[in-house]
Amino acid sequence: MKPLVLDPRTKFLIWLLTNVVVFCNTPRLFFTITMALYALLFLLACKAGSMVKLLIGYGIVLAAQCYLLPHLPPAVAMVFSTVTYAVLVFPCVMGGMYLLATTSVSQLIAAFRRMHVPESFTITMAVTLRYLPALREDVRHILDAMSLRQIKGLEQRLECIYIPILMGTAQTAEELSESATARGIDSPGKKSSWHTIGFHAQDVVVSVVFLAVCVVSIWSKGVLG
Repeated sequence: MKPLVLDPRTKFLIWLLTNVVVFCNTPRLFFTITMALYALLFLLACKAGSMVKLLIGYGIVLAAQCYLLPHLPPAVAMVFSTVTYAVLVFPCVMGGMYLLATTSVSQLIAAFRRMHVPESFTITMAVTLRYLPALREDVRHILDAMSLRQIKGLEQRLECIYIPILMGTAQTAEELSESATARGIDSPGKKSSWHTIGFHAQDVVVSVVFLAVCVVSIWSKGVLG
């Protein structure tokens, strides 16, 4: 099946509508509806693996909130109380993960420029998002080196992971900035993109569905809440 392709601006719009549903303290039913809609979008985008990982993470966090936190000492439970907040904002997390999983950095930059976002913010986001795969690659190399040297023990493993990452963070960020500059990201001339973005029928349908959920959730707040 051909993956469903949405305009990056549509993804930003439905993510903002999801935030409205979550932070307006609407009835819990609409949290579930929003999560179900995002699960469907993951499937239509052929990202079922990412969806399953998110739902497993949600199940683990929910189980920890219901079965683990009540049995912990009050001081320890207070430290891990952020788990409950993660459950409350999970639809927003799904929206952000869907945006990142289905949109390349080049598409995001093209969308930012279409929306006339300041170049300073665009460049910062581009370097940040390019850094995440580089960080994952560094961690993979560190784990391979630890396996070869048969490093065991929690303290030694943590030391061998975090110290190289902290030492290499500044250098990696500088290299990515230089790479982006060499590609002309800060050129004052008119920018172009290989990626053609634009609104299509699927963007209208998805936007209308999320807007309807947002409006109905706010309207029913006084009825079902």
